[in-house]
Amino acid sequence: MKDEQRYNALRNLDDHSDSSTEVGDWDAQEDGKPRRRKTLWARVKAWRWVVDTSLLLIILALLAERRWKHHNKSHEFELAGDISGFAPTFSQEIKTFKPDLRFAPENVSEFWSAGTRRAWLDIVPEGLGYVNVKHPQQYNNLPHPIHDYPNHTVYTTSVTHQLHCLYTVIEAYNTMKIMVDSPLAHVNPIKMPWHINHCFEYIRQAIMCAGDVALEGAATTFPPSDEGEDRGGSDGWDAKHVCKNYDQVYNYLEKRTMNHWKWISSE
Repeated sequence: MKDEQRYNALRNLDDHSDSSTEVGDWDAQEDGKPRRRKTLWARVKAWRWVVDTSLLLIILALLAERRWKHHNKSHEFELAGDISGFAPTFSQEIKTFKPDLRFAPENVSEFWSAGTRRAWLDIVPEGLGYVNVKHPQQYNNLPHPIHDYPNHTVYTTSVTHQLHCLYTVIEAYNTMKIMVDSPLAHVNPIKMPWHINHCFEYIRQAIMCAGDVALEGAATTFPPSDEGEDRGGSDGWDAKHVCKNYDQVYNYLEKRTMNHWKWISSE
Protein backbone atom coordinates (compact mmCIF):
# COMPACT_ATOMS: atom_id res chain seq x y z
CA MET A 1 0.00 0.00 0.00
CA LYS A 2 2.78 2.42 0.82
CA ASP A 3 4.50 1.64 -2.49
CA GLU A 4 1.24 2.39 -4.34
CA GLN A 5 0.81 5.73 -2.53
CA ARG A 6 4.40 6.65 -3.28
CA TYR A 7 3.86 5.78 -6.95
CA ASN A 8 0.71 7.92 -7.20
CA ALA A 9 2.49 10.87 -5.60
CA LEU A 10 5.36 10.62 -8.11
CA ARG A 11 2.91 10.32 -10.99
CA ASN A 12 1.09 13.47 -9.89
CA LEU A 13 4.40 15.29 -9.61
CA ASP A 14 5.36 14.22 -13.15
CA ASP A 15 2.00 15.40 -14.50
CA HIS A 16 2.57 18.77 -12.85
CA SER A 17 6.06 19.12 -14.39
CA ASP A 18 4.92 18.13 -17.91
CA SER A 19 1.85 20.35 -18.11
CA SER A 20 3.31 23.63 -16.82
CA THR A 21 6.62 25.16 -15.92
CA GLU A 22 5.17 28.35 -14.46
CA VAL A 23 5.18 28.97 -10.74
CA GLY A 24 1.74 29.41 -9.25
CA ASP A 25 -0.14 27.55 -12.01
CA TRP A 26 -1.27 24.83 -9.61
CA ASP A 27 -3.51 24.95 -6.53
CA ALA A 28 -4.47 22.13 -4.17
CA GLN A 29 -8.10 20.93 -4.25
CA GLU A 30 -10.05 19.69 -1.24
CA ASP A 31 -9.57 16.07 -2.29
CA GLY A 32 -5.82 16.54 -2.26
CA LYS A 33 -5.41 16.43 -6.05
CA PRO A 34 -3.64 19.38 -7.70
CA ARG A 35 -5.74 21.74 -9.89
CA ARG A 36 -4.28 23.93 -12.64
CA ARG A 37 -4.92 27.68 -12.24
CA LYS A 38 -5.12 29.75 -15.44
CA THR A 39 -2.86 32.84 -15.12
CA LEU A 40 -3.08 36.13 -17.02
CA TRP A 41 -0.10 35.14 -19.17
CA ALA A 42 -1.81 31.89 -20.08
CA ARG A 43 -4.88 33.80 -21.21
CA VAL A 44 -2.72 36.15 -23.31
CA LYS A 45 -1.00 33.21 -24.96
CA ALA A 46 -4.37 31.75 -25.85
CA TRP A 47 -5.15 34.91 -27.89
CA ARG A 48 -1.65 35.43 -29.27
CA TRP A 49 -2.68 34.35 -32.76
CA VAL A 50 -5.16 37.23 -32.85
CA VAL A 51 -2.44 39.76 -31.98
CA ASP A 52 0.00 38.29 -34.51
CA THR A 53 -2.60 38.27 -37.27
CA SER A 54 -3.64 41.86 -36.55
CA LEU A 55 -0.04 43.10 -36.65
CA LEU A 56 0.55 41.28 -39.94
CA LEU A 57 -2.53 42.86 -41.50
CA ILE A 58 -1.46 46.34 -40.33
CA ILE A 59 2.00 45.88 -41.87
CA LEU A 60 0.52 44.71 -45.17
CA ALA A 61 -1.89 47.66 -45.22
CA LEU A 62 0.94 50.17 -44.63
CA LEU A 63 3.03 48.62 -47.41
CA ALA A 64 0.08 48.70 -49.81
CA GLU A 65 -0.65 52.36 -48.97
CA ARG A 66 2.97 53.34 -49.53
CA ARG A 67 3.08 51.56 -52.88
CA TRP A 68 -0.20 53.15 -53.97
CA LYS A 69 1.03 56.65 -53.10
CA HIS A 70 4.27 56.06 -55.01
CA HIS A 71 2.36 54.81 -58.04
CA ASN A 72 0.07 57.84 -58.11
CA LYS A 73 2.90 60.36 -57.58
CA SER A 74 0.97 62.10 -54.83
CA HIS A 75 2.21 63.83 -51.70
CA GLU A 76 1.01 66.06 -48.97
CA PHE A 77 0.08 69.56 -50.08
CA GLU A 78 2.84 72.10 -49.50
CA LEU A 79 2.19 75.77 -48.85
CA ALA A 80 2.59 77.69 -52.13
CA GLY A 81 3.41 74.38 -53.77
CA ASP A 82 2.44 71.92 -56.45
CA ILE A 83 -0.59 69.63 -55.94
CA SER A 84 -0.05 67.25 -58.85
CA GLY A 85 2.84 65.33 -57.31
CA PHE A 86 5.33 66.49 -59.96
CA ALA A 87 7.41 68.64 -57.60
CA PRO A 88 8.81 67.36 -54.30
CA THR A 89 8.49 69.03 -50.92
CA PHE A 90 11.46 71.37 -50.63
CA SER A 91 13.29 72.07 -47.40
CA GLN A 92 12.88 75.39 -45.63
CA GLU A 93 15.33 77.95 -44.32
CA ILE A 94 15.33 81.28 -42.48
CA LYS A 95 16.15 84.18 -44.80
CA THR A 96 16.76 87.80 -43.79
CA PHE A 97 15.49 90.29 -46.36
CA LYS A 98 18.12 92.82 -47.44
CA PRO A 99 18.12 95.26 -50.39
CA ASP A 100 20.09 94.45 -53.53
CA LEU A 101 20.12 97.37 -55.94
CA ARG A 102 21.46 95.27 -58.79
CA PHE A 103 17.90 94.18 -59.58
CA ALA A 104 16.34 97.66 -59.58
CA PRO A 105 19.03 100.36 -59.79
CA GLU A 106 18.06 103.82 -58.61
CA ASN A 107 19.50 105.20 -61.85
CA VAL A 108 16.85 103.77 -64.17
CA SER A 109 19.11 103.85 -67.22
CA GLU A 110 21.26 101.18 -65.54
CA PHE A 111 18.40 98.72 -65.60
CA TRP A 112 19.40 97.66 -69.10
CA SER A 113 23.07 97.26 -68.16
CA ALA A 114 24.87 93.95 -68.48
CA GLY A 115 25.27 93.73 -64.69
CA THR A 116 21.56 94.07 -63.96
CA ARG A 117 20.60 91.64 -66.70
CA ARG A 118 23.12 89.11 -65.38
CA ALA A 119 21.73 89.47 -61.85
CA TRP A 120 18.24 88.59 -63.09
CA LEU A 121 19.43 85.72 -65.28
CA ASP A 122 21.36 84.24 -62.35
CA ILE A 123 18.17 83.73 -60.31
CA VAL A 124 16.10 82.01 -63.00
CA PRO A 125 16.81 78.46 -64.18
CA GLU A 126 17.34 77.56 -67.82
CA GLY A 127 14.05 77.53 -69.66
CA LEU A 128 12.48 79.96 -67.14
CA GLY A 129 10.63 77.15 -65.39
CA TYR A 130 9.16 75.52 -68.51
CA VAL A 131 9.24 71.81 -67.71
CA ASN A 132 8.48 68.72 -69.75
CA VAL A 133 6.25 66.22 -67.92
CA LYS A 134 7.12 62.93 -69.59
CA HIS A 135 4.43 60.71 -68.06
CA PRO A 136 1.45 62.98 -67.37
CA GLN A 137 -0.88 60.03 -66.67
CA GLN A 138 1.01 59.45 -63.43
CA TYR A 139 0.01 62.82 -61.97
CA ASN A 140 -3.20 64.34 -60.64
CA ASN A 141 -4.79 67.78 -61.08
CA LEU A 142 -2.64 68.81 -64.03
CA PRO A 143 -3.80 71.96 -65.88
CA HIS A 144 -4.09 72.05 -69.67
CA PRO A 145 -0.57 71.88 -71.11
CA ILE A 146 0.97 74.77 -73.02
CA HIS A 147 0.27 74.22 -76.73
CA ASP A 148 3.49 75.80 -78.01
CA TYR A 149 5.29 72.44 -77.83
CA PRO A 150 3.73 69.77 -80.08
CA ASN A 151 4.25 66.15 -79.01
CA HIS A 152 5.26 67.24 -75.50
CA THR A 153 3.40 67.90 -72.27
CA VAL A 154 4.83 71.21 -71.12
CA TYR A 155 3.98 73.50 -68.22
CA THR A 156 5.57 76.56 -66.68
CA THR A 157 6.03 77.09 -62.94
CA SER A 158 4.67 79.88 -60.78
CA VAL A 159 7.89 81.06 -59.14
CA THR A 160 9.55 81.76 -62.49
CA HIS A 161 6.35 83.28 -63.89
CA GLN A 162 6.27 85.66 -60.93
CA LEU A 163 9.91 86.68 -61.48
CA HIS A 164 9.24 87.22 -65.18
CA CYS A 165 6.22 89.40 -64.38
CA LEU A 166 8.12 91.45 -61.83
CA TYR A 167 10.93 92.05 -64.32
CA THR A 168 8.38 93.11 -66.93
CA VAL A 169 6.75 95.61 -64.54
CA ILE A 170 10.12 97.12 -63.52
CA GLU A 171 11.16 97.39 -67.17
CA ALA A 172 7.90 99.16 -68.08
CA TYR A 173 8.23 101.53 -65.12
CA ASN A 174 11.80 102.46 -66.02
CA THR A 175 10.81 102.99 -69.66
CA MET A 176 8.04 105.35 -68.63
CA LYS A 177 10.31 107.20 -66.19
CA ILE A 178 12.91 107.86 -68.88
CA MET A 179 10.21 109.09 -71.24
CA VAL A 180 8.92 111.51 -68.58
CA ASP A 181 12.32 112.73 -67.39
CA SER A 182 13.88 112.94 -70.85
CA PRO A 183 11.18 113.29 -73.52
CA LEU A 184 13.75 113.41 -76.31
CA ALA A 185 15.55 110.27 -75.20
CA HIS A 186 15.29 107.32 -77.54
CA VAL A 187 13.70 104.37 -75.74
CA ASN A 188 11.92 101.33 -77.03
CA PRO A 189 8.17 101.50 -76.52
CA ILE A 190 6.57 99.30 -73.90
CA LYS A 191 5.93 95.91 -75.43
CA MET A 192 2.46 94.42 -75.05
CA PRO A 193 1.03 96.95 -72.57
CA TRP A 194 -1.81 94.54 -71.80
CA HIS A 195 0.86 92.26 -70.34
CA ILE A 196 1.62 94.80 -67.61
CA ASN A 197 -1.90 94.66 -66.22
CA HIS A 198 -1.79 90.88 -66.37
CA CYS A 199 1.40 90.93 -64.29
CA PHE A 200 -0.03 93.33 -61.71
CA GLU A 201 -2.99 91.01 -61.14
CA TYR A 202 -0.88 87.85 -61.22
CA ILE A 203 1.60 89.17 -58.66
CA ARG A 204 -1.24 90.36 -56.41
CA GLN A 205 -2.71 86.87 -56.23
CA ALA A 206 0.72 85.27 -55.78
CA ILE A 207 1.44 87.55 -52.80
CA MET A 208 -1.91 86.75 -51.21
CA CYS A 209 -1.42 83.03 -51.84
CA ALA A 210 1.90 82.98 -49.99
CA GLY A 211 0.38 84.95 -47.10
CA ASP A 212 3.76 85.77 -45.56
CA VAL A 213 3.09 87.21 -42.09
CA ALA A 214 6.70 87.64 -40.98
CA LEU A 215 6.97 90.55 -38.54
CA GLU A 216 8.76 93.64 -39.87
CA GLY A 217 10.12 96.57 -37.88
CA ALA A 218 10.90 100.26 -38.31
CA ALA A 219 12.36 101.55 -41.55
CA THR A 220 16.12 102.12 -41.67
CA THR A 221 16.69 103.10 -45.31
CA PHE A 222 13.90 105.56 -46.19
CA PRO A 223 15.20 109.11 -46.83
CA PRO A 224 13.83 111.82 -44.54
CA SER A 225 10.87 113.89 -45.64
CA ASP A 226 11.28 117.32 -47.22
CA GLU A 227 10.98 118.73 -43.73
CA GLY A 228 13.83 116.52 -42.54
CA GLU A 229 11.57 114.29 -40.47
CA ASP A 230 11.54 110.54 -40.14
CA ARG A 231 9.02 109.12 -42.58
CA GLY A 232 8.12 106.31 -40.19
CA GLY A 233 6.71 103.05 -41.45
CA SER A 234 8.67 99.93 -42.31
CA ASP A 235 10.98 99.12 -45.19
CA GLY A 236 10.90 95.40 -44.35
CA TRP A 237 14.66 95.00 -44.28
CA ASP A 238 16.39 92.82 -41.68
CA ALA A 239 13.17 90.92 -40.99
CA LYS A 240 13.48 87.13 -40.96
CA HIS A 241 11.23 84.97 -43.11
CA VAL A 242 10.60 81.25 -43.46
CA CYS A 243 11.43 80.47 -47.09
CA LYS A 244 11.79 77.47 -49.34
CA ASN A 245 15.35 76.56 -50.15
CA TYR A 246 15.54 78.35 -53.50
CA ASP A 247 18.72 76.53 -54.55
CA GLN A 248 16.75 73.27 -54.40
CA VAL A 249 13.91 74.77 -56.43
CA TYR A 250 16.35 76.16 -59.01
CA ASN A 251 18.23 72.88 -59.44
CA TYR A 252 15.04 70.81 -59.63
CA LEU A 253 13.62 72.97 -62.43
CA GLU A 254 16.86 73.04 -64.40
CA LYS A 255 17.03 69.24 -64.42
CA ARG A 256 13.53 69.06 -65.92
CA THR A 257 13.67 72.04 -68.25
CA MET A 258 12.03 71.90 -71.66
CA ASN A 259 14.84 73.92 -73.21
CA HIS A 260 18.17 75.38 -72.20
CA TRP A 261 17.60 79.03 -73.07
CA LYS A 262 18.42 81.65 -70.46
CA TRP A 263 15.85 84.44 -70.58
CA ILE A 264 13.73 86.64 -68.34
CA SER A 265 12.10 89.34 -70.49
CA SER A 266 9.48 89.03 -73.21
CA GLU A 267 12.00 89.65 -75.97
